[in-house]
Amino acid sequence: MQENLYYLMHRDDPVCMISIDPLSGAMLQVSQQKTPELLPPGTKSDVQMLRKWWQRRAVPINQGRIQHILEQMGFTTPQEYLVKNLGLSLTDHYWIKPLELNLAWENVNLFTNPFRDPISDMQFDTPLTEAVIVSDHAFSPSSSVQGELQKKWVISNSKRCLIKGNHGSNSQESLNEVVATLLHRKQNSQPYVAYSVIRPESCAQLYCICESFTSDTIELIPAIDVVNSRKKDNAMSMYEHFIAVCAEYGLDENSTRTFLEYQILTDFILTNIDRHLNNFGVLRDTNTLKFIGMAPIFDSGNSMFWQNPRLAEQDDLLQISVNSFRKTEFQLLKYVQNPSLVDLNLLPDENELYAIYSQDPLISCLDSILTGYRRKIEFLKQLQNKTIR
Repeated sequence: MQENLYYLMHRDDPVCMISIDPLSGAMLQVSQQKTPELLPPGTKSDVQMLRKWWQRRAVPINQGRIQHILEQMGFTTPQEYLVKNLGLSLTDHYWIKPLELNLAWENVNLFTNPFRDPISDMQFDTPLTEAVIVSDHAFSPSSSVQGELQKKWVISNSKRCLIKGNHGSNSQESLNEVVATLLHRKQNSQPYVAYSVIRPESCAQLYCICESFTSDTIELIPAIDVVNSRKKDNAMSMYEHFIAVCAEYGLDENSTRTFLEYQILTDFILTNIDRHLNNFGVLRDTNTLKFIGMAPIFDSGNSMFWQNPRLAEQDDLLQISVNSFRKTEFQLLKYVQNPSLVDLNLLPDENELYAIYSQDPLISCLDSILTGYRRKIEFLKQLQNKTIR
């Protein structure tokens, strides 16, 4: 089988040699581990886990119209497009270097160099920013951007910013991010990513935009890689395992637990059903490899009954299914030792939410959405008063 050879790099440090199928972009073999301590967390001494990490790194095939767009551009798989862009990402500092090329991190990284994003331009099918002339050799962050929604990285005032779209014809998912931002800002308790509204010209739909929380010195390690970096005790829940591993890496256990409990409580209020292990994580110093702290709360768009507003009126709102440590919101709440981490007096009121959502007249059943929000707050009030368990 034909294969191309690369070094898997962390910044300017070669981690190991890998071979990649030039047709599919799949990682085939791993050899010559030079600095195994720099392997992505959760993949150490496990070739199969490293292959899965590489596959997961590529843009998901179900993101927006990505499959159709890749076919138009002549790529057979997302991994092939990832290889074309050297595996570069705006969340961490890993990349691949062809053995025959003399490349350095300072020349290729997306944090300090201009980049191009032709696929994202086609995803949105509308101009979102002014055209910027860059070299044909510039690389694209769209090859590694995660999630199902169409997304686009842009450079605005020298800052890397992410624009996110929506499923369907209305803008609720983008406005959900704005609602979550308002909630966290008023609580002023834990770090969070601030989203704001953006409306491109000649486009009826609203999008949201946020600044990157990673940089040339700080990278994101998703929770899935944190938990996979250590063997879990069979008697321990995945939730407690995550906290324990973070402590092994030097994070304060109480601070980590407080952050997770606050995240569970605010996700409950917002009915965020998609806090899976790639939707939160920790920040790592790229030079010392030390964990700095929990990454700010991000990606809360799948919330506020966006798929089914009538769900807000069902009898038992505690049994809503979630993609997280547990299968339902009620089970997640069992992890919370201090339900008073959220100040109910500082939550956004319904008038504030109405003002945000009314920016898009296509959002239906707004009364039902607000009813669900009100009921969630009442449940949390009872939990804080210990009248329900």
